[in-house]
Amino acid sequence: MWTGVGLIDISPTLNLKITLKHDPESGTLIAQRGRIRSMNQFKIPRVLATILALMLLLSSFQATVPAQADLDPVVVLFDASHSPQFDAADADLGLKLMFDMVNISTRYIIHVHEDGPLDDELLNDVDILIIAGSDSSSLFSSAEYAGIAEMLANGSSLFLLGDPTISEDSTYWSEGPMEDTGDNIALNTLLDGINMTGPRFSINETETDTWSDTMFDYDHSINGSTPWVVQLDSTTWDTTHPIFRNINELVTMTSTLKPIELASGIGNSYESSFAQYRMDANSWANYSAPNMTIEEISLNPLSYSALNGTFPSWLSAFEYGSSRVTIIGSTIMFTGRPIDLPEAELQWFYLADNAKLFMNILDWLSADFVTAPSAIGSMLIISGAILVIGIAFYLLKKLR
Repeated sequence: MWTGVGLIDISPTLNLKITLKHDPESGTLIAQRGRIRSMNQFKIPRVLATILALMLLLSSFQATVPAQADLDPVVVLFDASHSPQFDAADADLGLKLMFDMVNISTRYIIHVHEDGPLDDELLNDVDILIIAGSDSSSLFSSAEYAGIAEMLANGSSLFLLGDPTISEDSTYWSEGPMEDTGDNIALNTLLDGINMTGPRFSINETETDTWSDTMFDYDHSINGSTPWVVQLDSTTWDTTHPIFRNINELVTMTSTLKPIELASGIGNSYESSFAQYRMDANSWANYSAPNMTIEEISLNPLSYSALNGTFPSWLSAFEYGSSRVTIIGSTIMFTGRPIDLPEAELQWFYLADNAKLFMNILDWLSADFVTAPSAIGSMLIISGAILVIGIAFYLLKKLR
């Protein structure tokens, strides 16, 4: 048996140093070279390796793809043609601060409709219709009922905002126009007109008067002397609903919704909360006596709209066919108006998570309107093109 060391030239650029052993088990020099060639067959060709390296390099760069491109904004229409309580253009007393925040988001664009009916022609391109605090002296017409019903049938959303009543105990009472706050009759009439079953604003209708209600809570009020300014925490709402995502605290002054055990009620209240109608043009029924029993209320059924322990709802959200609807008992909580406390300077808009709640409501109402195109398709096209070019180049080189 003999052994030796030598250099074998495999390619112009690769020399392998091998040790040859001539014996029955190790084989001949030709056999050793055959094994080396067999190993080379499993190596990735340099062209394909270059292609893979190029694809990895391109994937590390940022580029604008359709999923990152600007999307058409969701069109929101605010109805100012039915004498709403709060002006869309007033930052100090109205909704301007809230609407400015909505427009700044770039996802939405708000248009204010000041004159003319809300008919099918006007609502054709509207994604979300907001109706807030419409006055009972400016009811909706049959053509508007039809237009709004068609809008909903086409998949657009509806956002209705009412308000609580106030009494002469309120700091707002000295402002004449505020005395009829909480006139939610037009909103209930609208819901009847479009044949929508479900929630209604709590209204006490008698043969002579019609009064809305207000929610009170002595244990969770900002100030004990104003139990209608209520501070709510996450124990009072459905924390799993997207509308309450990242909402920790709210401060509101609200009316309530009927029925008491509202299936779509996602914003409720405490065991100590109750609600009352107006007793007359100047005052609530008897908010100083919150613990009436069922027997006592049966003697005066037109005073209380919700007893303590009934957890009255003030926010409802539900799907209506292919559309979505949100009904809330307070517009004022989203305005720039100072809260209803003596000498208060704090504005409702800046309190707690009030403004974020409004934005969350719009997000939920428009959740299915904007779907960003996927970036995966574009990346597959680019990668596939590079791969095809590389393979073609490799085949041409092999055929030469």
